[in-house]
Amino acid sequence: MQLLEALPTMARAMVGLAILTGIRRGELFALRWKSLNEASGYLEIAEAVYQGHFDTPKTATSSRLLPLSKASLTMLAAWKRVSKRTAPEDLLFGTRTGKAQNPNNVLRRYLYPACSRLGMPQATWLTFRRTFASWSHNTGAPNKVTAELMGHARVYTTLNVYTQLMIDALRPAVDRIGEELFATCSQAEEAAGFVN
Repeated sequence: MQLLEALPTMARAMVGLAILTGIRRGELFALRWKSLNEASGYLEIAEAVYQGHFDTPKTATSSRLLPLSKASLTMLAAWKRVSKRTAPEDLLFGTRTGKAQNPNNVLRRYLYPACSRLGMPQATWLTFRRTFASWSHNTGAPNKVTAELMGHARVYTTLNVYTQLMIDALRPAVDRIGEELFATCSQAEEAAGFVN
């Protein structure tokens, strides 16, 4: 993905994790190194931060264990190798002084300039959450699984607020309908004696 390649290591890990997990920005910026279990490949979502204030995640279903893909683990490992603060209580993506990053500052410093250089529309944290929901849906993951990964209590929220239909999903649907309808029509024509 061009956007990830255009970002420095920390921003690449943040954005990559957001895209590959569907995590909320408040959860992303509250992650601590102790939240990451590299051996088992899981990330524990136990906190959220909003304007520097740490609290529990948004809802009861938001506290969860997220399985991480190899790509996520690779980006996090690359960030950990160059990060100055990696003690268990340190924030994964803290500032130089160890405080929580301002998500809007990250957008302005890293994402918007990278999007501009690549000639793409400006991406936001919501863009990445919707991207995850849409890709998950397009790959055929059950809706309940996607809702669980995103920390939603209801599948409705995942489908109707976050999931965007991908254009590539339309062709197989139309082809399948055409094949089934054509087969049915051909069989009906054969039975009626219309086929030579």
